[in-house]
Amino acid sequence: MAKALYRQYRPKTFDQVLGQDRVVNVLKNQVKNNNFSHAYIFAGERGCGKTTCAKIFAKAINCLHPIDGSPCLECENCKAIDDESTIDIIEMDAASNRRIDDIRNLKDNVIYPPNKLKYKVYIIDEAHMITREAFNALLKIMEEPPSHLVFILATTEIDKIPNTILSRAQNFEFNKIEKSKIKEQISLILKDKDIEIENEALDLIIRKAKGAMRDALSILDQVISYDTKTYKLADVENLLGVVDFYDIDKLTNSIFSFNQKQALSYIFSLRENNKSNKDIIDSLINYFRDIMVYKMSEDPDLFDNKERFEFIKKRAGEIEIDRLLDLLDILNEYSSKLKSSDNTDLIVELMTIRLISSKDVKSLDSRIRALEANNEKDLIDLINRLVDDKISKLDLSKYENIDRNKSSDGSYQVINNNDISEIMEARSSNTEVIDENIDISDEEDNDLPPIDKADDSNTKVNLDESIDKLEENRSINIPTKMADDIRDMIINTAGRMLKPMFEKDGFNYTYRPGEFILYLKDEFYGIFIQTKTDDIGKELNDILDDEVSFSVDNYSKFTENKDGSLDIKKYEKLEKEEKKTKKLEKLDENDKTDNIDESLVKEEDTKKNQSNLDRLKEIFKEELIVK
Repeated sequence: MAKALYRQYRPKTFDQVLGQDRVVNVLKNQVKNNNFSHAYIFAGERGCGKTTCAKIFAKAINCLHPIDGSPCLECENCKAIDDESTIDIIEMDAASNRRIDDIRNLKDNVIYPPNKLKYKVYIIDEAHMITREAFNALLKIMEEPPSHLVFILATTEIDKIPNTILSRAQNFEFNKIEKSKIKEQISLILKDKDIEIENEALDLIIRKAKGAMRDALSILDQVISYDTKTYKLADVENLLGVVDFYDIDKLTNSIFSFNQKQALSYIFSLRENNKSNKDIIDSLINYFRDIMVYKMSEDPDLFDNKERFEFIKKRAGEIEIDRLLDLLDILNEYSSKLKSSDNTDLIVELMTIRLISSKDVKSLDSRIRALEANNEKDLIDLINRLVDDKISKLDLSKYENIDRNKSSDGSYQVINNNDISEIMEARSSNTEVIDENIDISDEEDNDLPPIDKADDSNTKVNLDESIDKLEENRSINIPTKMADDIRDMIINTAGRMLKPMFEKDGFNYTYRPGEFILYLKDEFYGIFIQTKTDDIGKELNDILDDEVSFSVDNYSKFTENKDGSLDIKKYEKLEKEEKKTKKLEKLDENDKTDNIDESLVKEEDTKKNQSNLDRLKEIFKEELIVK
């Protein structure tokens, strides 16, 4: 049986360890100065060299002729350790030897001196798996160990190691190995085996390893087992089950273009081709990341595969960086959800919909920034341009026709209605023309109740007494959007139970300078609002940009205010009727050619809902023709 690559190419000296220079330098100096400790804790991600360094350190402190703090690999002790023929280097797996009985057996054995080597070394892997009781049993022997004993605990979860153990050992944090170091090691192996792999394919292997050398060599071992001398990106993607970048680009295009149907169709197609949901999300994350890297750097040298680079460049031009970052956040969020979900298909489908429905904030943000950057003069110019643009889009032809009609309807010629032939003569002869400046338009408000003119005098007296007070108390109309914001603010502040109440009864309020009154039909809901009056008042000041006092009142007061407004309108209508009467009286005084009885005008005043034309016909009888 062949050895795995990570075992064949495991470093045997500190100089061969890649990416952990900080830890290696300290351990080498301790060996050179013969100043090493009795207990060590090596913590870090999987596959970053913890166990390897522990074995090299065990060889170094037992080496008969160490070279610059590293084992010579030639002495008897080094060879015995490499051949695993010595019983003085003990490796334990704490995952299977975690109980207190296992640690007690260890305590019984450590008191004996080493058989052949200078020091007996215990390497305990996955030390965080040891139980609390077992750690307590280990505590005493680690505090006062024999002079020939060295403990090395390796763990990926140092936070699970008790502080009592941490305080009795030297702690070394192993970081993830840099991509360049992993690529250096892989290139060395490929050169040794005379195999060529495309750079993009190497990058794919390194990305999947996520900073772990052992994972990278295991993936490489899987790839080169295909038994060929040359590998391209497509070959490696196929071997590793990674989604082909052509398919990922199609899916990306549908997401960027907000095509939900097409995106889901590509997801279903990838599943039919035996691509896992994890592979789909990982491939999208990598592709979006490459787009982000190019968009930020615009450096084509970062991409070796030219064909793939062209796809990335094209997609980078189709999306703004703000939206791209939002999409990457969504992908990262659903990648985490995928690990803890049983229904991974649903997770990926929801993710796809979220990616497409995410809002493009570019337009909003850019416009806000542009407005903030403008000074007062720029804002005035901007408003003028908007107004000019709006006016330029209006169709003024219909307004011109109205003007022409008004000019023609504004003059009235009096002729004999019995003789139609006299119409043409009237156009050339001296005819009586009614003054065009007299406005006799009938502006009636159909929504108001008819006015009983018999009670006009009493109504006017009563209205005159209260008109000033009603004008002062008249409510200021708030724009609909602002009113909605105020209503939502009250719901969020006082409680969601107010929402159905507003939907049923409406949002009834009165707003005057310095005062905002909310009217409720059901006083029960007032209990919730009264407890939050101060908070609502503060929020209301921010929305209205005005210092106002907030209060709640019964709906009956709101209807009284509405009745007051109606009285004002009734008064205004009465005023209009009086003006019309005065105009008709003036018209009668100016008309010297026709003998019209003044009683007709007074009678005209008392008639309801008559048009101006009907009134004029009754005044001038059959002698009026409107041109």
